[in-house]
Amino acid sequence: MSDAELASEVEKRAVFARLTPLQKTRILQALQKNGHTVGFLGDGINDAPALRDADVGISVDSAADIAKESSDIILLEKDLMVLEEGVIKGRETFGNIIKYLNMTASSNFGNVFSVLVASAFIPFLPMLAIHLLIQNLMYDISQLSLPWDKMDKEFPA
Repeated sequence: MSDAELASEVEKRAVFARLTPLQKTRILQALQKNGHTVGFLGDGINDAPALRDADVGISVDSAADIAKESSDIILLEKDLMVLEEGVIKGRETFGNIIKYLNMTASSNFGNVFSVLVASAFIPFLPMLAIHLLIQNLMYDISQLSLPWDKMDKEFPA
């Protein structure tokens, strides 16, 4: 089967069984060429090439060593719900990091802007270094709650 025919056929099928390592890799590459993000779950030596080529390679803790080395994610339990929970927690963490970066950048920009503007009009420094340090310390203490913040419903989960 040519690559073009395979690319067409993989869109019509949902399950592939009894495949050789080369066939697994060809199917993965065909799906990727069609614009899909591909995850592959495998636990044997024959799965290593497909695990390596997939966008996300997943294996279990009891898998062959080469399969675990080729994987991006190793599940400690034989349950895919763990994977879903991990993805959701990862997205929440990413969202909280973005929130922190946005708030920190705006706060620091505000500090710099106000000190520069005030310095242009008054003959002395509007805030000493110790004032800025204390202000940043208080700001950072208030940001300690962000790791426990819940994500908005609009954030992609």
